[in-house]
Amino acid sequence: MSLFKKKPLPPDAGGLTRRQAMELAPVVSRDVRAEEIPSGVVQLSLPVAVRPALAGLARRFGLWDGKPLRKTVELDAMGSAVWRLIDGKRSAGEIAAELARRYNLDAREAEMAVAEFLRLLGRRGAIAVVGREGEEE
Repeated sequence: MSLFKKKPLPPDAGGLTRRQAMELAPVVSRDVRAEEIPSGVVQLSLPVAVRPALAGLARRFGLWDGKPLRKTVELDAMGSAVWRLIDGKRSAGEIAAELARRYNLDAREAEMAVAEFLRLLGRRGAIAVVGREGEEE
Protein backbone atom coordinates (compact mmCIF):
# COMPACT_ATOMS: atom_id res chain seq x y z
CA MET A 1 0.00 0.00 0.00
CA SER A 2 1.41 3.34 -1.06
CA LEU A 3 0.55 6.65 0.53
CA PHE A 4 0.90 8.46 -2.78
CA LYS A 5 -1.00 6.04 -4.99
CA LYS A 6 -3.20 7.84 -7.46
CA LYS A 7 -6.86 6.97 -6.97
CA PRO A 8 -8.85 6.03 -10.08
CA LEU A 9 -11.57 8.43 -11.16
CA PRO A 10 -15.15 7.25 -10.77
CA PRO A 11 -16.83 6.28 -14.08
CA ASP A 12 -19.12 9.34 -13.99
CA ALA A 13 -16.30 11.85 -13.33
CA GLY A 14 -16.96 13.59 -16.64
CA GLY A 15 -13.37 13.42 -17.89
CA LEU A 16 -12.58 12.95 -21.54
CA THR A 17 -10.71 10.02 -22.98
CA ARG A 18 -7.54 10.79 -24.89
CA ARG A 19 -9.31 9.98 -28.13
CA GLN A 20 -12.20 12.37 -27.33
CA ALA A 21 -9.75 15.13 -26.37
CA MET A 22 -7.85 14.71 -29.64
CA GLU A 23 -11.11 15.24 -31.57
CA LEU A 24 -11.64 18.71 -30.08
CA ALA A 25 -10.53 21.76 -32.04
CA PRO A 26 -8.68 24.58 -30.26
CA VAL A 27 -9.70 28.18 -31.04
CA VAL A 28 -7.76 31.32 -30.19
CA SER A 29 -9.29 33.64 -27.60
CA ARG A 30 -10.20 37.07 -28.93
CA ASP A 31 -8.32 38.63 -25.99
CA VAL A 32 -4.98 37.25 -27.19
CA ARG A 33 -2.69 39.20 -29.49
CA ALA A 34 -0.13 37.21 -31.47
CA GLU A 35 2.67 38.55 -33.61
CA GLU A 36 5.58 37.11 -35.51
CA ILE A 37 8.84 38.55 -34.24
CA PRO A 38 12.02 38.85 -36.34
CA SER A 39 13.49 35.62 -34.93
CA GLY A 40 10.65 33.75 -36.69
CA VAL A 41 8.70 32.70 -33.59
CA VAL A 42 5.34 33.82 -32.25
CA GLN A 43 4.99 36.22 -29.33
CA LEU A 44 1.68 36.20 -27.46
CA SER A 45 0.22 39.00 -25.37
CA LEU A 46 -2.22 37.54 -22.83
CA PRO A 47 -4.56 39.27 -20.39
CA VAL A 48 -3.68 38.69 -16.74
CA ALA A 49 -6.43 38.16 -14.20
CA VAL A 50 -6.06 40.29 -11.08
CA ARG A 51 -7.69 39.14 -7.88
CA PRO A 52 -10.28 41.63 -6.67
CA ALA A 53 -8.65 42.09 -3.25
CA LEU A 54 -5.27 42.86 -4.80
CA ALA A 55 -6.85 45.12 -7.41
CA GLY A 56 -8.60 47.15 -4.70
CA LEU A 57 -5.41 47.44 -2.69
CA ALA A 58 -3.35 48.47 -5.74
CA ARG A 59 -5.94 51.11 -6.69
CA ARG A 60 -6.04 52.46 -3.15
CA PHE A 61 -2.27 53.02 -3.18
CA GLY A 62 -2.28 54.42 -6.71
CA LEU A 63 -0.31 51.50 -8.15
CA TRP A 64 -2.91 50.46 -10.73
CA ASP A 65 -5.21 52.51 -12.93
CA GLY A 66 -7.69 49.69 -13.56
CA LYS A 67 -6.60 49.00 -17.14
CA PRO A 68 -6.27 45.31 -18.01
CA LEU A 69 -2.81 43.94 -17.37
CA ARG A 70 -1.09 41.87 -20.06
CA LYS A 71 1.70 39.32 -20.01
CA THR A 72 3.97 38.63 -22.98
CA VAL A 73 5.01 35.06 -23.77
CA GLU A 74 7.44 34.06 -26.50
CA LEU A 75 6.86 30.58 -27.93
CA ASP A 76 9.68 28.35 -29.12
CA ALA A 77 9.81 27.03 -32.71
CA MET A 78 7.62 24.00 -32.03
CA GLY A 79 5.12 25.99 -29.96
CA SER A 80 4.98 28.58 -32.74
CA ALA A 81 4.31 25.81 -35.28
CA VAL A 82 1.41 24.52 -33.17
CA TRP A 83 0.07 28.06 -32.66
CA ARG A 84 0.03 28.67 -36.42
CA LEU A 85 -2.00 25.48 -36.91
CA ILE A 86 -4.75 26.56 -34.48
CA ASP A 87 -7.60 27.74 -36.68
CA GLY A 88 -10.72 26.43 -34.94
CA LYS A 89 -11.22 23.80 -37.65
CA ARG A 90 -8.28 21.44 -37.13
CA SER A 91 -8.63 19.03 -34.23
CA ALA A 92 -5.87 18.56 -31.69
CA GLY A 93 -5.24 15.15 -33.28
CA GLU A 94 -4.77 16.71 -36.72
CA ILE A 95 -2.40 19.29 -35.26
CA ALA A 96 -0.42 16.51 -33.54
CA ALA A 97 -0.27 14.51 -36.80
CA GLU A 98 1.04 17.54 -38.68
CA LEU A 99 3.62 18.21 -35.96
CA ALA A 100 4.74 14.56 -36.08
CA ARG A 101 5.13 14.80 -39.85
CA ARG A 102 7.06 18.09 -39.79
CA TYR A 103 9.44 17.20 -36.98
CA ASN A 104 9.64 13.44 -37.62
CA LEU A 105 8.18 12.57 -34.22
CA ASP A 106 6.43 9.46 -32.98
CA ALA A 107 2.65 9.96 -33.26
CA ARG A 108 2.05 9.25 -29.56
CA GLU A 109 4.87 11.61 -28.53
CA ALA A 110 3.41 14.36 -30.73
CA GLU A 111 -0.09 13.83 -29.29
CA MET A 112 1.19 14.07 -25.74
CA ALA A 113 3.24 17.20 -26.47
CA VAL A 114 0.35 18.93 -28.27
CA ALA A 115 -2.14 17.96 -25.55
CA GLU A 116 0.09 19.35 -22.80
CA PHE A 117 0.81 22.55 -24.76
CA LEU A 118 -2.90 23.10 -25.45
CA ARG A 119 -3.70 22.43 -21.79
CA LEU A 120 -1.18 25.11 -20.79
CA LEU A 121 -2.61 27.60 -23.30
CA GLY A 122 -6.10 26.83 -22.02
CA ARG A 123 -5.11 27.46 -18.40
CA ARG A 124 -3.71 30.84 -19.43
CA GLY A 125 -6.88 31.74 -21.29
CA ALA A 126 -5.20 31.86 -24.69
CA ILE A 127 -7.44 29.20 -26.25
CA ALA A 128 -10.71 27.36 -25.78
CA VAL A 129 -11.72 24.09 -27.40
CA VAL A 130 -14.76 23.34 -29.52
CA GLY A 131 -16.33 20.11 -30.67
CA ARG A 132 -16.68 19.28 -34.32
CA GLU A 133 -20.16 20.86 -34.36
CA GLY A 134 -18.64 24.20 -33.26
CA GLU A 135 -19.97 24.31 -29.71
CA GLU A 136 -17.53 25.50 -27.03
CA GLU A 137 -16.49 22.91 -24.45
